Amino acid sequence: MNELLNSSLTSGSQKAYQRAWTCYRQFHARFYSACETQLIPVSIDALALFISYLSCKKFAVATIHSYVSAIGYVHRLRGIGDPTKSFLIQKLLTATSRNRVSDIRLPILRPLLHQLVSSLCSTNSSAAQRKRYAAMFTTAFYGFFRIGELAAKNVDSSGDVLQYDDLCFISSNGSISMAKLTIRKFKHNTANKAFEILIARENSVSVCPVQTLIDYCGMRGAASGPLFCESDLRPVTISSFNTELKRCLVFCGLDTSRYKGHSFRIGAATHASEQGFSDSQIRKLGRWQSDAFKAYLRSGALSANAQND
Repeated sequence: MNELLNSSLTSGSQKAYQRAWTCYRQFHARFYSACETQLIPVSIDALALFISYLSCKKFAVATIHSYVSAIGYVHRLRGIGDPTKSFLIQKLLTATSRNRVSDIRLPILRPLLHQLVSSLCSTNSSAAQRKRYAAMFTTAFYGFFRIGELAAKNVDSSGDVLQYDDLCFISSNGSISMAKLTIRKFKHNTANKAFEILIARENSVSVCPVQTLIDYCGMRGAASGPLFCESDLRPVTISSFNTELKRCLVFCGLDTSRYKGHSFRIGAATHASEQGFSDSQIRKLGRWQSDAFKAYLRSGALSANAQND
């Protein structure tokens, strides 16, 4: 039964919930004696203090909400009163949302994407790494990817990222016209359903996303394992990706505090909106369950991407 219940959550949600309970146990041990109150059930007062504690520690709003969801999930699973539904807790969560720091991250749109790919020739002396990061940059943008879906948190979590066997190329009239990526592990995918992402060739621009993948795979080889990996098949880590991205941003004279790995996904949503895609189309392309993507939409005039292709 435990296996069935665990399978109702994505691997990402399972890990997030484990972090939530680790954090709550530390909070409980620090502020409550063992005889004063039990760990479970969590009282409304204790949960309210926990939220205040997280807020004072400058936890991100999304993290606070995730941790509260983890506590509520365990209570509902055990059939005991869910403290997260109380009026007080809901008001505290609303307050944390209103007090959130503005998201200052800017989108990476196509002109800047091309500039970043071109900069790799000056920032990285390894031809293999240049091909790898060019493919990662373009795939992140055109596929609406979260960086954690392409790059691993550490070398031991290679199974959590896109795999080589998840990629195939589609031909038309004797030449490759499209790349198909099948992602199975992503946020909110509680049903564990595979999701297909199609990226079309763009011959009219200087950097074609399909060609960068073809060039990279020709260098990588066809061995099973993480799609984006080192020569020994160890996954590219988020840390390595962010380091390379930062080097490119610095070379391009851009503010590294405003452009982050998530800027590719923000840029993809912004680009789709500017191209006239409907809300439902953008939601599907980015695998969003709600209209949360609207918080990502940025004005082109504010993005330092105003130059033409």
